[in-house]
Amino acid sequence: MHLAWGKLSASGDAHALEAHMLDVAACFQRIILLKSVRRSLECAGERPLTDLDITRLSALAFLHDIGKANAGFQAKRWGVLAEVPPKGWPSTAGHVSEALQIFEREDLLGALPVDLMSSWGDSCLSLWRASISHHGRPVSSESISDPNIWKPVIVEAAVVYDPLATLSLIGQKLQAWFPAAFGVGPPLPDRPHFEHLFAGLVQLADWLGSDTTFFPYAHGDEDRSQTAWDRAEKAVSGIGMDASIWRSGCAHLPAFEDVFDVPAARPIQARMADPALGHLVILESETGSGKTEAALWRFAQLFQSGEVDGLYFALPTRVAATQLYSRVVTFAGRLWSDTENPPPTVVRALSGYEAADGHSITARLPNFDVLWADQPADREAHKRWAAENSKRFLAAPLAVGTIDQALLGSLQVRHAHMRHSLLARSLLVVDEVHASDAYMSALLAHLLKAHLHAGGHALLLSATLGSSARHRYQRLVDPTAAMPSVLEAIALPYPAVCDGASPPQKVGDSGRTKCVHWQVSENIDRPELIAEAAIDAAKHGAKVLVIRNTVPAALATFRAIEAFASEAGIPDVLFNVNGVPTVHHSRYSREDRPLMDQAVERLIGKRRSDTLQPCIVVGTQTLEQSLDIDADLLITDLCPMDVLLQRVGRLHRHNRPESERPEPYRTPCAVVLMPAGQSLEPCLQQARHGLGRFHNGGGIYTDLRILEATRRLITQQPSHLIPEMNRELVERATHPDVLHAIEEELGMGWQEHGQKVDGETLAHRVQANLGMLPFDKHFLEFDESGGELFTLTFPTADQRISSRLGANDYLLTFDPPMPGPFKQDVGLLPVRNHMWPKGAASDELPVVNEALPGGGFTFTIAGSLYRYSRLGLERINDQSKKGVS
Repeated sequence: MHLAWGKLSASGDAHALEAHMLDVAACFQRIILLKSVRRSLECAGERPLTDLDITRLSALAFLHDIGKANAGFQAKRWGVLAEVPPKGWPSTAGHVSEALQIFEREDLLGALPVDLMSSWGDSCLSLWRASISHHGRPVSSESISDPNIWKPVIVEAAVVYDPLATLSLIGQKLQAWFPAAFGVGPPLPDRPHFEHLFAGLVQLADWLGSDTTFFPYAHGDEDRSQTAWDRAEKAVSGIGMDASIWRSGCAHLPAFEDVFDVPAARPIQARMADPALGHLVILESETGSGKTEAALWRFAQLFQSGEVDGLYFALPTRVAATQLYSRVVTFAGRLWSDTENPPPTVVRALSGYEAADGHSITARLPNFDVLWADQPADREAHKRWAAENSKRFLAAPLAVGTIDQALLGSLQVRHAHMRHSLLARSLLVVDEVHASDAYMSALLAHLLKAHLHAGGHALLLSATLGSSARHRYQRLVDPTAAMPSVLEAIALPYPAVCDGASPPQKVGDSGRTKCVHWQVSENIDRPELIAEAAIDAAKHGAKVLVIRNTVPAALATFRAIEAFASEAGIPDVLFNVNGVPTVHHSRYSREDRPLMDQAVERLIGKRRSDTLQPCIVVGTQTLEQSLDIDADLLITDLCPMDVLLQRVGRLHRHNRPESERPEPYRTPCAVVLMPAGQSLEPCLQQARHGLGRFHNGGGIYTDLRILEATRRLITQQPSHLIPEMNRELVERATHPDVLHAIEEELGMGWQEHGQKVDGETLAHRVQANLGMLPFDKHFLEFDESGGELFTLTFPTADQRISSRLGANDYLLTFDPPMPGPFKQDVGLLPVRNHMWPKGAASDELPVVNEALPGGGFTFTIAGSLYRYSRLGLERINDQSKKGVS
């Protein structure tokens, strides 16, 4: 008689089905005994978990793979062995949706102890369905195979495999291995949020229990019921999910000053040690005031007290995450510097650019295996398990990545439940929260609501968060929280900490004030005049930062500056990477972007390589986030006030002796580029320089009402105190009442524009709602007569749901890598969607044409010609007019 297998190697080595099911159940039980995981389940279930609950949930996790008992799945054996199956075996089948047939047949269901399980409560069947959905999406009956897969297999008049006998064996093992589950006690928690967490934990347990590193196939006389539990203990501890060893190592936290190598903690940083702070905290403080250190210190406090077991630091861009990663690695090393054990692993959670412990993946192998740059020993390699697949990133003790990884835990996409359940154990830090658009803001609010429902902690960071956005998040804690008026919003303190739904509370001062003087220039269309202004400042020894809203504008400005600098005999004044003059924007290879960021910080950062050497840096929005830049003069396109304050944060960012700044630029000055006549009226009809909506919707800075309010604030007052006036500036430029007043004042065209912008915002929120994971719904819901009322399903594969609205970028791979413009080979090159050839397949391969004399190369995609050079990626024969950062 054929014995059911649960795992099968290419060589035909088999792992018994019931043994694999026990491996996963053991992992599940070990995971939910972790302090933060158990807390999450108890919060979601709205009552403490008993030992009986834990045993019953583990038994349901054991049943996750019961569908593998079908004969169609068992017939896959011959396909793996590349052999022809004996006549009599059915066609191959899966095991997820196929499991649903068990519930439709009394003979199959009767082989299991379902009568005894009926006392487990009304949620038992829904939880079981969640367990069966362990492959990352809710099980669907639409793809059920031939029902003959559950019939006995007869070969040459003999029964060689009987699915019913396998189900009976599983039922017997269930009662033998989990006897306590059938004891007397209250039913399992019956809350939808509880089920969603349970589903994610089963997915994690299945992934971990399937790893042969921890769970080699059972052989010989091994009694898996005696060994699975110890293997699960080593697996969970090995990947770093058990935080107890590190918590004991920081029973007494080092001083803030020692962890961050600073003279003393600033007020916002010291406030993060307040144990009275709630689960949702919003920190508003100006750029460069130490919010990152404040967030890390908040994690240290929560971790030490056992409130969280991990950290996920979510940033708006991959570049920002890359910048922060090394700082978090340093933080972990200092926080656990006095312990015998090494600090917990810090993962760079960026697909294609993964890292752990400061080391990167060099190659990917079959079956999720990878090669690390430093080839760690086996006992150390386990700690990097979370970094080896993007779906496992959030299992890391500490991880730094983009907001997308967190948002995917709130969407109807594969393994969303696993991401959600892993995140629930961690402090979620969302940086630059004000930068999220309407679509992402709606997803973030949904994610935070579920995270808080599971007892999670979250910290939102912003230079200045408008009252509309803050109100959206406060309503997650108190749905009755009122939206403040303009004057009420302006009166709120700054810098501030907002604890839940409470009003923001003043938290000291940064200790530094700068009076920014505005100069308005109507030369947004005149790159040559912008170049003259930059060159003139450089001749006085200034470090000049020029930020344009679009890549084409940045390139035009750079070319003009380069020509003027050559004529003036100062060609070395331009920002360069390895001696090559260039522009800072997003259209560069994965290998070159880190070089560019390092170079710009070296030239005009806090620790400048040459304090008195003039320099001009031209770029786009990539210069306004995460980089520690300290310019003497800022020249910038008009942009929304909150964005403008981000850019101003790069102007006179650090206190310096007067001797280190040229005499004309010892006072902070920002030159704001505007259209001729300072009129935004033409942008109502056609977006220009990133100002206004594109014809078919979308754009860079779409709301001209905000831009007009920003323009007025700049022109009505020649200077502003930063950061004291940040709150007022943002509210007077973004508050809904201000925007409506501008519409009324400027007439019908502006009112129509406002309606389009507001309508588009509403549409994006509706679109976000359509893709959200319904945490308030059970996997199965029944009506009063017992009929199915609701079944949780996900959209089909062709209905793509994304964490960001709009088409995704493409990533080209050059193998072998090509010589790049900055003396470094280029292997991975992102291509923005609007630059992709129309109609070209997403997997279209680039064809290299020639190498360029000064570095870089040209290539074609589906007949379209591209150039990658020191100026970044350009589409030569059909350049787009909608370039952004």
